[in-house]
Amino acid sequence: MKHLIDESFLASIACGSLYLGSGGGGDTTLLKFMAKQAIREHGPIPLVSPFHFPEEEWAIPVGIMGSPTILSEKLPSGQELKQVLSDLEQEKKIVATALTGLEIGGMNAIAPILAGALNRLPVLDADGMGRAFPEIHMTTFHAYGVQASPFMMRNEAGMKTCLCHPSNQEIEIQSRRHVAEMGGWAAIACYAMRGREVQETGILHSFSLAKRLGDAVMAAGADVHRVIASLTRTFQNSIYGTPIKMIEGQVVDLQRDIVEGIVSGRIIVEGSGYDSGEQAEVLFQNEYLLVKLRKHNAVTVPDLIAVLDADTGYPISIEELEHHMRVFVIAIPSPSVIRNPKMLDFVAPEHFGLNGDFKPVDKLVFREGGGLANAASRN
Repeated sequence: MKHLIDESFLASIACGSLYLGSGGGGDTTLLKFMAKQAIREHGPIPLVSPFHFPEEEWAIPVGIMGSPTILSEKLPSGQELKQVLSDLEQEKKIVATALTGLEIGGMNAIAPILAGALNRLPVLDADGMGRAFPEIHMTTFHAYGVQASPFMMRNEAGMKTCLCHPSNQEIEIQSRRHVAEMGGWAAIACYAMRGREVQETGILHSFSLAKRLGDAVMAAGADVHRVIASLTRTFQNSIYGTPIKMIEGQVVDLQRDIVEGIVSGRIIVEGSGYDSGEQAEVLFQNEYLLVKLRKHNAVTVPDLIAVLDADTGYPISIEELEHHMRVFVIAIPSPSVIRNPKMLDFVAPEHFGLNGDFKPVDKLVFREGGGLANAASRN
């Protein structure tokens, strides 16, 4: 199945991908504008199901790594994504006939669309995270045996780096050092795969899901209750689980620091309305990682956590958090492929410095209307 990504399709993906970012992944506004201009200049590009892509042809994931804040200060031209793709093709001596995504949460849902428009290549409807994660090896591509190497990097000044190592974890370590040396952000291309490998290792039809989420949210208007109802209907018709409301209330405490490029901290939400008397603590490290209710872990990574504006229902990123915001905190059960032991080996709570094992949020007991029903039974 093939769809054309035009300006309207792009706007929907840009909106929907924010709900898959778990508070991180970077804002889509800048890359959406650039992709819109590229589509106007070069025309719409196909979004192709991996099952309708030749098994022996090459697809390359592309994206942006580094600080979204620095990206907004050192603006890209878009040519970085075009050049880094060419760099990888030359290094590996292949020709890519499609692009695909590293992650579907935030701006890296838009990066392959921009690169596709500039290179006049289709985008395969798949990614490697099904959300946003902070590290290169936190992908289903890695979990199922695809090598990130050769790993190509390009910045806005034309600086080029090629990393080659059999360990994807070592690639992650080296790339973080190099992205700092390159000024704080870089376009990247890695995990070059045949079509059959995308089918076998990717999270399939994730761009289509982001598009459907965006359509549903925009049709719901700026009303939190209609937005949540629309999200629920859309996620129920996907590989994700049904969203669960954790708490409705006001941010009464916010602690946020940046250490070595990682935005870490927490918010405390004091319940209101149906949740009066309840309190939730939400911890984050670039993404929302943990929700505690009554001092017990209620939601943990890799399940998704979204903090929504209590009026509009739009997702609030970690950088946008402010004291006294009125919010809804919801949990979105992650797909089974992300909960697979092969993925949990490096995306379970312990890998983010959190205590406790991963417990799927949809297997736990909540009272009607949201909130934890029996905290003691969940630990």
